[in-house]
Amino acid sequence: MLGAIWQDSKLMSIMAGFFSAMAFALLGYAGLQWLIHRPLFELQKVELTGEVDRINLVSFRANVLPEVQGSFFSVNLSDVREQVEDQPWVRKAVIQRMWPNGLRIRIQSQKPLAYWGDNLLINTYGEVFSANPAEVGDNVLQATLNGPPGSELLVAKMYVNASKVLRKLGLQLKDVNLSDRYGWSFKTESGLNIELGREQENFTINQKLDRLVAIYPKIKEQLMQTVDSIDLRYPRGVAVKGERLAGANAKPVALKTSLN
Repeated sequence: MLGAIWQDSKLMSIMAGFFSAMAFALLGYAGLQWLIHRPLFELQKVELTGEVDRINLVSFRANVLPEVQGSFFSVNLSDVREQVEDQPWVRKAVIQRMWPNGLRIRIQSQKPLAYWGDNLLINTYGEVFSANPAEVGDNVLQATLNGPPGSELLVAKMYVNASKVLRKLGLQLKDVNLSDRYGWSFKTESGLNIELGREQENFTINQKLDRLVAIYPKIKEQLMQTVDSIDLRYPRGVAVKGERLAGANAKPVALKTSLN
């Protein structure tokens, strides 16, 4: 039977073509491997661009560069990106090959919005991250935010929105807290505690903030010399604690305002 195969010129031609192609493929692969491992393509340069103001270059060289392994062709860009994004103040990184022996790393840095809890920071995207607050700069982080796991973006948005509202009243937010039951409470730099409670179908958080804007000036002008706390959880009134103005009515305060 083997003899019949050797005598079959058409089959032998197909087999010869197959083995020739295999030989060329193996030679090509071997040549490619030889080429990509030449010293010319060994990584020698890493260019750092983008938002690098807060990047500690000493730490970057010590922690990132030793992990960059391979040549221009073989380096794993995903591994490099993960290593870069693990560094403080780096939010995102884009890694590109730079012919013939370099990498370009483009950095998007963290933009801190406030403190998150006791030890972390939160950025303008509502993402929590770890970094040294001393590197932020004076008067950048002015508030501390807290909330249950998964609420980071919600709390960050509330802080931004409520800060705009309270600035109309000459107040600056210091603390924003969302309880495990999703009740809101604020504290200002002046020490004023503001209770908003939970979002309600017929009495939303935005409506409560509108009520605060409407009544706070009246409270200061007509009733209270200093205001310690305002409780806005009640649909038909507010509870206020503080030092009354001389001659102000000593009866409990219940101010009603329209929600329209």
